[in-house]
Amino acid sequence: MSVIDPLRCSTTRRLLTLAWVPGILLAAATTALPVQAGAAETMTHYGFDAAAYSPTAQEGLEEIFAGKLFYEAMPSAGIRLMLGAVGGSQKAAGFVPDSPEGRFYSNGRLPSPATRTAGADPSFALGESVFVRDNVQHVNINCFLCHAGVVRGQVVAGLGNNHVTQSEPKNPRARGDNFGPYAVWHLGTRLSDPATKGFVLADQKTELESLFEATPRPPVDPMPWWLMKYKKKDYWYADAAPDDAASFSINFTTPHPDMNAHHDEHVKSVAKALAFARETTSPLFPGKLDPALVQQGADLFHGRVAPQDKTGFRACKTCHGTYTRKEGQTDFSTPGSWSVDYDFSHVLRDVKTDNSYNTTLQKFKPIAEHINKLGDYLASRGTPAEAIPRASVPESEGYVAPPLVGVWASAPYFHNGSVPTIEAVLNSQLRPEIWSRNPRDPHAYDLERVGMDYQVVSREAFDASAAQAAGKPFIAPAAIDHAANYDTKVFGHGNMGHTFGDRLTTAERQAVIEFLKSLSGPDM
Repeated sequence: MSVIDPLRCSTTRRLLTLAWVPGILLAAATTALPVQAGAAETMTHYGFDAAAYSPTAQEGLEEIFAGKLFYEAMPSAGIRLMLGAVGGSQKAAGFVPDSPEGRFYSNGRLPSPATRTAGADPSFALGESVFVRDNVQHVNINCFLCHAGVVRGQVVAGLGNNHVTQSEPKNPRARGDNFGPYAVWHLGTRLSDPATKGFVLADQKTELESLFEATPRPPVDPMPWWLMKYKKKDYWYADAAPDDAASFSINFTTPHPDMNAHHDEHVKSVAKALAFARETTSPLFPGKLDPALVQQGADLFHGRVAPQDKTGFRACKTCHGTYTRKEGQTDFSTPGSWSVDYDFSHVLRDVKTDNSYNTTLQKFKPIAEHINKLGDYLASRGTPAEAIPRASVPESEGYVAPPLVGVWASAPYFHNGSVPTIEAVLNSQLRPEIWSRNPRDPHAYDLERVGMDYQVVSREAFDASAAQAAGKPFIAPAAIDHAANYDTKVFGHGNMGHTFGDRLTTAERQAVIEFLKSLSGPDM
């Protein structure tokens, strides 16, 4: 199987850098602290049990595992050859790169559940699928590379993978930074004449591709899939509807010779995956809650009780929806059992958070208009309206404020993952300028502050870490450890805004957090 210009394809680069190129580069790695043995092996799974879903969603789960949503692939024999090349470098690296611990430490790869069927191979990870094409076994990425995350050692279907590493040798990035959504924009810039030729690519670099390459691109945090069921528009800026498989299909369309012929089949494949995504649920908060605090927090959240300092008070429900305890469910010490009333997925709100992602997308309006010319081509060949994709950009400043179901598990927070805990979301004075997550232990999570188990990093320590990582391969332990730092002064990493919780007292803030913990579990 041949791939069109793989070095220009973001998905191919991710497939290489996230999984297998590390084996070649480890020869230049430096010694690091040992990775915690057994930590990854004790991970459990949530949301992958097919029996918990409808037949349609079960089909979607198998479709994801089958690796059909991305066209590119690499022969598995070549991948295993590359992995075999790491043998002599493991001692110098300080970890075994193809052990469960080494996979997680190096780039956030997670183990597959024992129940997995399609595309299963124990030598590859959850986000990788094995299949046969043209009588040759291939390996490809699947949705779970970025849309299955780990919280307290539990791998959760549909949770954004905030430990994934999307780095390249010449473009180091912070651990957890997600740049996946930009694939659709890059593809759009390369379309030659979408109105008459469809998905045919230009032979030379286009003006739109030059625009794309010249535009700085900030990271954007993946939103949990289980929120889709509550929304009429998905993601951070009110783009496609949660069942709009045609528009979502562009996110997964990667360059290959048969894109035009493959489009209708691809839309059907994406529709299956979306059916699964819409049925995912959040993991239940682990532990009993203080019922009095939950009720107090619910009253503050919904504005039924005003805080002690009423200056500029605005009830949280104004942006994040209303939550009502289900009939007969009176035990507030147990998470879950709330009805969700949310109707704000089409509303952009500017609460003074980092606006880089919004302004970047607005610069891509010409690219969106170019992509939308595909409608002329597809309609001309009889494609039904529901299979014609549409691209959009934000119409104004701001982002969509999402519903908060399962928010306890989805750290770090804000659209760019800049705030490590809910406590810091509700008290901007606690937000660190530089913080570091634990890249070695998938069980590390803070249930008191609710979010990442993080360490504050001084500017001096950060600079020293950067100096140590300079010139090292991006898979070297020094580079891995440095990438665990999140610097909020970097473009697109700002942690400003959303200061509504600053005027709450400590007790009021604790009550709201206790209530937010309760918004979790399958009974929502």
